[in-house]
Amino acid sequence: MQNIRSKDTAPEKRIMRELKRRKVYFAKNVKSIIGKPDIVFRHKKTVVFIDSDFWHVHPRRFIMPQSNKRYWNEKIRSNKKRDKEVNEKLKKEGWKVIRIWEYDVKRNTDKCVNKILKIITQN
Repeated sequence: MQNIRSKDTAPEKRIMRELKRRKVYFAKNVKSIIGKPDIVFRHKKTVVFIDSDFWHVHPRRFIMPQSNKRYWNEKIRSNKKRDKEVNEKLKKEGWKVIRIWEYDVKRNTDKCVNKILKIITQN
């Protein structure tokens, strides 16, 4: 588990590379914003989280480990609870929250980037 990254994951790098290619500027891993979003558009008051299929429990792709079930049940439950709390707090503070699954980034990066661009260009 020590090799698991919390930032600069392959899906994050992929999205960031594409945003830079399209000359869309952003901040990354902003510690001062609750939840430390992967990508932040401060002027648009929008944050993006690129969620791991495992750690954030993708509805169809998540597989519960068979060993140490008690630990994993608690860990996964707390991750889901934290994600929900972070979303609620950010929205309450006026932020738009975008969550993108790791699988979706790998399958269709352009679609994910277009989703982000659509939201940040509204208004």
